[in-house]
Amino acid sequence: MNLLTIVCKNIWHQKVRSGLTILGVGISIAAFVSLGGLTDNLEKALQSTYKARGTDLVVMEKATLDIFSSSIDQSYAASLKRLPHVKQASPILFYFYAVEFKQYFLLYGWEPDSYLFEGFKIMGSPLQSDHDALVGAVAAKRLNKVQGDKINIRGEEFRICGVFQSMNLLEESGIIAPLNTLQRIKKTPGKITAINLRLDYGDSLKTGLRQRQDISKQVQDAISSGFSDLEVKDVQDFVSTPFTVVFSFTWAISMVVFVIVVMGIINTMSTAVLERRKEIGILLAIGWRKHRIVVLVLLEAAIYGLLGGIIGIILGCAMTRSLITAPAVQGFISMMPHNLFIVKSLGISMLVGIFAGIYPAVKAVSIEPIDVLRYE
Repeated sequence: MNLLTIVCKNIWHQKVRSGLTILGVGISIAAFVSLGGLTDNLEKALQSTYKARGTDLVVMEKATLDIFSSSIDQSYAASLKRLPHVKQASPILFYFYAVEFKQYFLLYGWEPDSYLFEGFKIMGSPLQSDHDALVGAVAAKRLNKVQGDKINIRGEEFRICGVFQSMNLLEESGIIAPLNTLQRIKKTPGKITAINLRLDYGDSLKTGLRQRQDISKQVQDAISSGFSDLEVKDVQDFVSTPFTVVFSFTWAISMVVFVIVVMGIINTMSTAVLERRKEIGILLAIGWRKHRIVVLVLLEAAIYGLLGGIIGIILGCAMTRSLITAPAVQGFISMMPHNLFIVKSLGISMLVGIFAGIYPAVKAVSIEPIDVLRYE
């Protein structure tokens, strides 16, 4: 009889206790999958969107917590465009607003000739007048609007000149209006949230990665030294910075739950070792080496972790799917399962199980066969 068969029989023998332990592991992994998966997908989606559109750097107000707290003068866009290696500078303005029926949307203020429109598939026409609006496909579905309909934004009526599809769910869930119009509505004339920069690398076929990085560094240094109230980041840093806090929060919650799960597995395995003192003593007496007993206990703990991880991934994905269909957040977040993230989650659950099995394994090999057999 091999080790795996023995372990499976041990787990099956205590169905209720094993089931509760596996469920405890599953709940902790479900929390990790639902929180970590959402932030991981959102970060990757934003990075791919910026890079696919050709944005190299993002300039915002210095020392702000996040992009929505940033407010800078629009005149900086013209100054930045005159810097060497800067090809295009596109000012943007972000604004959250409940358009209709208390449904919140992200409003974007873009210049009509902005390069940010590149890659859009627009059903209709682009922005032409001050009261034109482009509505993302997801937002149009939520609002039940089509091209030619009217929407009211802060008391002003806009005509939907087109419905667009983007590479990013966040954009498809928003509404784009002319920058100057959104500035007037928000009562922030001449103010913007950030400036997207597209750099000129010369002949892209001849410019290597190292040269591109050097050019980007030159532009960043020029902005940092020439504009004391501005902060410049490359796309990866810009997208990753706000998610660092989110990931830390996610790990903090997960670690608390993992500690509880570890204690649960330790309790289950310690009880199992105590109940099987005779069995372990006999195995040692007939020649089993102590390292094999350790492997037996750790394998059982790892299987608890693995089964809990599988259940946790299923529960986490189910929780996420129900969350993304909620009206309050529909369109702002998405969940596309990544194989790497699933493998990472399973790996963490197994490591938790193995770590929790160390103490019971030590207790198991401390059993003396002579003491067990003396009283049998």
